[in-house]
Amino acid sequence: MAKVFTDRSVLEAARERISFVFDNFENVSVSVSGGKDSTALAYLALEEAEKRGREIEVFFLDQEAEYASTIEVIEKMMVHPLVRPAWYQVPIRMTNATSYSEEFLSAWGEGEEWMRAKHPLAIQSIQGDYPDRFYPFFKWRETQYPNTAILIGLRTEEALNRFRAVVKNPGYNDVVWSTKTACDSSFRFYPIFDWGLGDVWRYIRDAGVEYNRVYDRMLAAGHSRWKDMRVSNLLHEKAFKCLTSLQEMEPETFDALVQRIHGARVASIYAAEGTIFSVDKRPESFSTWGEFRDYLLATSPIKPEYILRLQKRFAGQEQSEDCYRQQCRQVLLCDWEGSLAPVQHKAEKKRAVLEKWREIL
Repeated sequence: MAKVFTDRSVLEAARERISFVFDNFENVSVSVSGGKDSTALAYLALEEAEKRGREIEVFFLDQEAEYASTIEVIEKMMVHPLVRPAWYQVPIRMTNATSYSEEFLSAWGEGEEWMRAKHPLAIQSIQGDYPDRFYPFFKWRETQYPNTAILIGLRTEEALNRFRAVVKNPGYNDVVWSTKTACDSSFRFYPIFDWGLGDVWRYIRDAGVEYNRVYDRMLAAGHSRWKDMRVSNLLHEKAFKCLTSLQEMEPETFDALVQRIHGARVASIYAAEGTIFSVDKRPESFSTWGEFRDYLLATSPIKPEYILRLQKRFAGQEQSEDCYRQQCRQVLLCDWEGSLAPVQHKAEKKRAVLEKWREIL
């Protein structure tokens, strides 16, 4: 689908969308992660709140294994006079992709020694039952807050799946940048869905927004602005590669993480591309990726019930070498839940680029 350009800037469009949300909902909540996108969105929402003399809620699910810089930027948001803090530091299980023996980090687990003390502004306990996993917790929380507009800093530039998620099924009155929630009277809105990376950083600069300073360290270390500069939980399948530079970025955070959870130190050595957690190159002792996958399934110290779950999933997938290679990656990272997205091999990337240029020329 081609982009349609108008005479408005994306900043003007985002402000109009946020104004629309405030017009139609008394309760506005901004979901933040400490990353650049949700930070920009939170301060855009605060601009509108200040114009109207209203408060907004800022929601952050603290996964404990976070950059210290993330917690610093979150704290600055939460003390804003127009913010109602919804900073959750409650027991929740986070996937640990760095260990076969300790597959979860029990973040804020009762009786455990945490990486840092809980914050006085945070919600430290919940009465009654709630789901103790990341995405189910978000859905559960949506059911607890009816008649609420939930603002999310998702940008469709980052992935086609994100674009599809935003525009495929409009949630509120056919607004294409909204989706439904688990609660009939609450909706998710994506005011910066059409922003580019440069738009986010320009707003942060021009508005003087306090942002996560770990980005500065990542840039200085040569990380790709498009690929590697991610702020997230430090241990799950999609983010654990950050451990290779965490000692340089935040040595105290690294020390605390190593003391907290198994596998973090080993992953800091071997999580880089081309090492044991990657599938860029097949081991020479195996003639096919399928053979290597079967070897991993037979020898990996993964729990038997997880091995069975992986085997069942693999049996229903395409029987090809590229698929077997992806399956090897899932076994190496103990991805029994199926969270990992496929990774395109370097040779395949080159072929795709060549095909694109052939079409152009």
